[in-house]
Amino acid sequence: MTAKMQEEVLVVPRAALLGDDAFLGVRPPDPVYVDRIRQRGTYRRRAEVEDDPRFKQIIPYLVVCRGDEVFLFRRLRGGGEARLHDLYSIGVGGHINRADVGDGDPLEVGLARERDEELEFRGPREGRWLGVLNDERNPVSAVHFGLVYEVRTSAEVRVREEEVLRGDFVPVAQALSYYDRMETWSQLVLEGLGWKPGPR
Repeated sequence: MTAKMQEEVLVVPRAALLGDDAFLGVRPPDPVYVDRIRQRGTYRRRAEVEDDPRFKQIIPYLVVCRGDEVFLFRRLRGGGEARLHDLYSIGVGGHINRADVGDGDPLEVGLARERDEELEFRGPREGRWLGVLNDERNPVSAVHFGLVYEVRTSAEVRVREEEVLRGDFVPVAQALSYYDRMETWSQLVLEGLGWKPGPR
């Protein structure tokens, strides 16, 4: 078992988080979901929940924008999640690990860790919560629940782990040309932001 599979990650029972409302896509920010995560969230070994749709692993998912550009990622084969290799993305996300949180707020710590571990911002940045994301159409998404944030900057941004990700700013119109080769979460974010019409 890999070290990542032994990490304890923040999860919420799917029934407690969603009830009967298994929505698809991005919804506007709703504190109800944050309250449920904080009240019902527990830490479990990732190996125990990775393929168990009874639990939702909570994932801060960051979309980085600069003017009319968005940061476009490509997931390389050096990444740990083989199911996402070679796909494009406009977001980067990761689990919230017990070892990182300590006495802090898990959602705030998870967001800061993801932002600072994956990316280097060479200038000021500001963030805002865009909404929540759910997708149960495939085995990867079925066990995750996204908290989608926009990080806006005017500076250069660099990917830290270049063996895992490549990325650079591109105009939104150019990013849309990769839609069919994107991971499903990015497709849903593009639709949720109104950058691409969703299915009728």
